[in-house]
Formats: sequence, structure tokens, C-alpha cells
Amino acid sequence: MTAATTAPAHLQGWRRRSRHALRRAYAPLIGYALLAPLVLWMLVVLVYPIGNLLALSLTDTRIVGAPSAFVGLDNYQATLLSARFWSAVQRSIVWLLGNVVLGTVVAFAAALLLRQSWRPAQQARVWILLPWVIPTVAVAVIWQWMLNANYGVINFVLTALDVIAAPLNVFGSKELTMAGTIIANTWHWFPLSAVVIFGAMQNIPQELYEAARLDGASAWAQFRFITLPATAKTMFALGLVGGLWTLNVFDTIYLVTRGGPADATLTLPVLIYETAFKGLRIGQAAAMSVVAIGLLAALATAYARLMAPKE
Repeated sequence: MTAATTAPAHLQGWRRRSRHALRRAYAPLIGYALLAPLVLWMLVVLVYPIGNLLALSLTDTRIVGAPSAFVGLDNYQATLLSARFWSAVQRSIVWLLGNVVLGTVVAFAAALLLRQSWRPAQQARVWILLPWVIPTVAVAVIWQWMLNANYGVINFVLTALDVIAAPLNVFGSKELTMAGTIIANTWHWFPLSAVVIFGAMQNIPQELYEAARLDGASAWAQFRFITLPATAKTMFALGLVGGLWTLNVFDTIYLVTRGGPADATLTLPVLIYETAFKGLRIGQAAAMSVVAIGLLAALATAYARLMAPKE
């Protein structure tokens, strides 16, 4: 019975070749079908908003929803010729460098302490994230109180220790307010970086440190030749993401100083906000945003080319 229903060998071979040809013909279609939801999602959340921003930057829109006229590249010309815009770019670079340098040093030091076997260090692995989960509004209030010239605890301690002769009005001083805001922002965000670096350190084999100690390597030599190279890729990724994130920080600066005093902390995000919602020039704010996106892309590209760890 089985022999009577089995197809001839040449027919079975033809069927196998047909199925294989069909699979090869439909494979690209299956791939496109699987990618379609992701492409659609990207179009909705990325391409459409950027396209809308570009269209808005070519109009004289003052209020969202109000009638507007096409003005071509006038908003871009006004942005590129604006001294206030380029001053905000300079302050954004200072803000970025201050946060990256201070945040990296503090986060690395915290990660090294977390790696110790002491009981306080083990407990701190849980509590260190506390500043990160505090709402930004609370962070702003905390640091305005801590650095207050009349009743701030930091001014009180520094004055008691004779480090400073008189209390410093940090957020009221044009020279000090950027540093004070950087310290507040670093305190808010360093725990996240510290936990990431600590995780990278946990992947370093202990045998490397034991061999280094047997060879008489100092703690600094172990840090320089083992810890730093082993965490280079993590630091690179953290620097790229954290840098772009830091440049876009608006809430901390606005809540603490509102860009002042005398525009001393008026970075690009704050300037764009003020142009759009205080100056009611949404079209020009959109042009500023497009230029800012271009500057961020150029900065990220330069960072990736210059700072990418060598294999």
C-alpha cells in the first residue's frame, strides 16, 4: 500500500526544489514584514516630529495653532546671526565639560568605594541610588537651601572652618552660579554612572589584581593598567550617552536659576524654551532646535572618532 502511494523519485525531487525556491522567493518579504512594525514606529516617533519641526522652522509661527506664513530661511539667518544664541552654545559647552569631568571623577570614586568589601560599602550599593530617584524639583530645593547665603549648611560649614571669610551667594553670583548648578546636577546624576561603572568593574577577573600585587604593583598602577583599560568601553558609552543627555538638561537649570543671573546659566535648552514660550517666537525656536540638533550630531561624531577605545 505504501509503495503504491509514494511518488516517483524525480517527482519528490521536483517538489523539494519547488519548496526551496518558494522559501527563497518569500524570505525577503518575511524579513520586510517583520521589520515593518519597527519602521512604522520609527516614522511615527522620529521622522514625523523632526519633519514637523523642520516645517515649523520655516514659518513665522508665534503661537501653536495660530495662522502663520512661510518665511523661508529667515529664522535660520536670525539664529546664526544671534550673539545670544552663540553665547548659549558656549555656556552649554562649559555646562557639558563641567558635568562630564566632575561627574566622571565622582562616579569613578564612588564605584571604587562600592567595590570594597567593607560592610558600609556593601550597604551603600543600595542607598547610593537615592539622589538619582529624587525628583528634580526636590533636588533644586535641596541645593538652593544648602548653598543659600543666609542659612545654607555649606556656607555655614565653610565659614566655620575659615575656608571662606563670608558666605557665598552662589546662585546670585554671575561668576559662581554655573559651578553651583553643575554641582547640583552632578549630585543628582552621579549615582547612575557609579552603578554602571561598578558593574563594569565586577567583570574584571580578580586574578589580574592578585598577579599585579605579586609583581609589586601599587594601587595606582593597578588602577591605571587594569581598571581603566577594562572599563574603557563602558566609559566611552557612558560618556556619549551622558554627554548628550547632559546637554539637553533643562529642568535642573531652570528650576534652580531660570537661566540667570544675567544669563549666566542660559544654555541652549533654556534659550529655546524662553524663545518659544516667553518670546512667543515658536518658528525661531524651532530653527534654534534644528541647529542645536546639528551641533549635537557633530559633537557626537567627533567624540566617537576621537574617544572610541582601541581594540
